[in-house]
Amino acid sequence: MPWKIEKAVRENPALRESFMDLAIKTFHLDFHNWHQNGFWGDRYIPYVMTDGKTVAANVSVNVIDMLWDGTKRRYIQLGTVMTAPEYRGQGFSRRLMETVLSDWRDCSDGIYLFANDSVLDFYPKFGFCPMGEYQVSVNVTPKKGNICRLDMSDPRDLRTLFSYYKKGNPHSRFAMVDNEGLLAFYCTGFLKENVYYLPEAGAVAVAEPNGDGFLCYDVFSDGQTELKGILETLAGAVNPQASKAMLGFAPKGSVGESAPLKEEDTTLFLLEGFVPLYKENRIMFPLLSRA
Repeated sequence: MPWKIEKAVRENPALRESFMDLAIKTFHLDFHNWHQNGFWGDRYIPYVMTDGKTVAANVSVNVIDMLWDGTKRRYIQLGTVMTAPEYRGQGFSRRLMETVLSDWRDCSDGIYLFANDSVLDFYPKFGFCPMGEYQVSVNVTPKKGNICRLDMSDPRDLRTLFSYYKKGNPHSRFAMVDNEGLLAFYCTGFLKENVYYLPEAGAVAVAEPNGDGFLCYDVFSDGQTELKGILETLAGAVNPQASKAMLGFAPKGSVGESAPLKEEDTTLFLLEGFVPLYKENRIMFPLLSRA
């Protein structure tokens, strides 16, 4: 059987298992629990090259809705780009990329991806441009407060996370919305010990220690408590010695200090038509929106 491109991977048990196996072998990325717990929704669409049974290569489409200064926009993030070693050099990734761009270029507000250093020469062939990101840090004085860690294995705590996520991040000018599946991928996965509930602040936040400070991935709340107060209560629980909070999202206003985000083996690429809007604003894609 000749190789062909297949998009209905989630519904095909054989292809789904082959795709998951390739993701584990390539990136040590395991989708099994995410799928079994019902979090794989319609926003994650693998495009695979297959002979009907085996997945030889993949480019995944992630439909990401964002609020940019209050205006909803639809972006497409490409991810899980991989080819099994025995099938490399046959042009499978090129064919997949061409198909994805043909399907989504004209029905989205922008297409982007994060690439590792080994493939930096590949994406410019399709019109992608490398871009920098900017991260904001905020000076904090840790304080004690009413805060507790949510148990992501407890359905009640998971519902609490989702209910606050629906409120959004009122402190962010560039926030992902309507994507419980991707949020669950992080918060029931490697960040499952880092989800906090601040009842007095009316907020749920995702944060972890980071050097002499801490990283606040995101904050979901009704906006009644200022960001600085949330961060200082978080610091008291996450890292009582913290003097600085790094933000995993682009905040509104002149909060903190902005500096180029330096990440090892990671480069943001934007499709050419998307570059001007992004470049003028010196921001970053929310860390919890990366797929």
